[in-house]
Amino acid sequence: MAGSTWVLWWKDAQGTASLGLLQERLLRGLRASLKGRWSMDTKLFHSPYNFVQHQNIKVPALTAPRGTASDQSMYLVIRGQGTSRRQFYVMASNRVVVEAEPEMESIVLRLKNLWTPRQTARVEGYSYEGDDWIIRTGNMMVGTSYKGLIIEINYLPCSNPEQTRGLMLELLTMILPEDAQVDANNGVDYRRAGLDPCRMTDRHTAYQYVHLFTQSSLL
Repeated sequence: MAGSTWVLWWKDAQGTASLGLLQERLLRGLRASLKGRWSMDTKLFHSPYNFVQHQNIKVPALTAPRGTASDQSMYLVIRGQGTSRRQFYVMASNRVVVEAEPEMESIVLRLKNLWTPRQTARVEGYSYEGDDWIIRTGNMMVGTSYKGLIIEINYLPCSNPEQTRGLMLELLTMILPEDAQVDANNGVDYRRAGLDPCRMTDRHTAYQYVHLFTQSSLL
């Protein structure tokens, strides 16, 4: 996926009604095309071991911001379905982001003494496409609890998030109600995970999801 992506959380969304409102504004107001269903999962695992210390892993010695996961937590972000399914692991207090083959999840699940599944956030909704952007919207469940709605804006022509935030904010204001309570997922420090802050990749998007879930205490 090329371009720049912004992941945010509509906290007081009202389930199907809010998802339908966004669909109407995207299809009629922005003349978007409905591309089909969209879903993504983020799974939290916990370990009794601190692998950064145990394996002497070299990671940047940075002060952990509020809401950052511990060295004993690992997040699995799953995007796409079927042959397009991709998996990203975020670990070591959000200082390591790696993409892995789909088979890795089954290996992690078998390592019950090392990694215990704790919680899962599942987002289900729809994907829409405009001339130079893709917007994905989906209701979020954490376990059995409804937690609002996720909006993912992907601006295709440019991969620099600083240069595209204004354009994506303009798109957002055209589809959201004025009184919507939104967590804009600010303060994402890509350098903490050794990621280039000026050129986004799919690893950056996975990192955004984990940053949102940890700073908001969703997972």
